[in-house]
Amino acid sequence: MIPRRLLDGALRSPPVLDRLGKIVLRHPLTLALIVLPLALLLGSLAGYGFGRAGSAPPYRATRLQAVTADLGRIEGDYLLAAGDSHIERWPTRRLCGLPLVNAGLSGATAGAYADFLAGLPLPHPPRAVILTIGTNDANAKRFSNEDEAAMRFEASFAPLLGALQRTSRIVLVTGVPPIDTARAEGFSAEAAERIGSLAENTCKATSGCLVANPFTPGLPMVDGVHYRDYAAVYRRIGPALCAALEGEHAVTASSR
Repeated sequence: MIPRRLLDGALRSPPVLDRLGKIVLRHPLTLALIVLPLALLLGSLAGYGFGRAGSAPPYRATRLQAVTADLGRIEGDYLLAAGDSHIERWPTRRLCGLPLVNAGLSGATAGAYADFLAGLPLPHPPRAVILTIGTNDANAKRFSNEDEAAMRFEASFAPLLGALQRTSRIVLVTGVPPIDTARAEGFSAEAAERIGSLAENTCKATSGCLVANPFTPGLPMVDGVHYRDYAAVYRRIGPALCAALEGEHAVTASSR
């Protein structure tokens, strides 16, 4: 049998809790000041857990789904625009009388875009591919000096160009836009220039590759990297691309 005095002592609230209860009863606002922060803390922890479990897919996966959907609507001949954010921001959906599927991936380097390209379910070969890549390879966080940037890009660009040429008979390389480092921190204008020259020279030395650089200095930009009007910028490649398509069509027709 437990003595009554011990039982009463065990069931009695500690003095600190008694005093806290009296304070809360006299001052309801105190209760809110105590409970609300705890509720917010617990809620944020729960939200963090649920957020991690149900977070949105990476941008690359989302972009792959969008491009795959566009490719699924293609039935006849089409053009494929490949590359980084310069391509993705290009709003044109028809060029040289053919539908243009935009497969641009913002933030992509040459190596990253080669991986992205490998996952694209092309319904059949495009008549031509337009490629703009290299700006993100000129991001200073990716290299210690411009020589390293050029070497890394060259090692990634050649396989990418080869993959595109296995996809289409015509690949048009635009080169790399100049960078205004006064407005675009973290990028190297020298690296971008060298990378652009590498892309163009590699293309010129490759059969079936065409160079048409629309990025002349002085075009209006929004942030030192991206242009204000990509429809107007890329319209400059139209004559060269359309002529190449007509020539390829004539060769194909004469061989039949």
